[in-house]
Amino acid sequence: MKRRKIKVIAYAGYRSEESPHSFVLEGERIGTEEIISRWVGENAGDRQQIHFFRIKGDDGFIYLLSCDDQKGEWHLE
Repeated sequence: MKRRKIKVIAYAGYRSEESPHSFVLEGERIGTEEIISRWVGENAGDRQQIHFFRIKGDDGFIYLLSCDDQKGEWHLE
């Protein structure tokens, strides 16, 4: 599957870090059942920080989402 831009409903916690609460994929809203892991990487092109989240959706599937805070964009990896 190739990387694609998605709409994410996020939650900003007490440390103001955003976490995905749910996202829309092909017109269907998928809730986040569990955040399995999270880490920060760097965009090779402009060296901006990218936040990654490996999540378990409420549909039972595992997804890898990324957030570019600078651009305000979320992607399904």
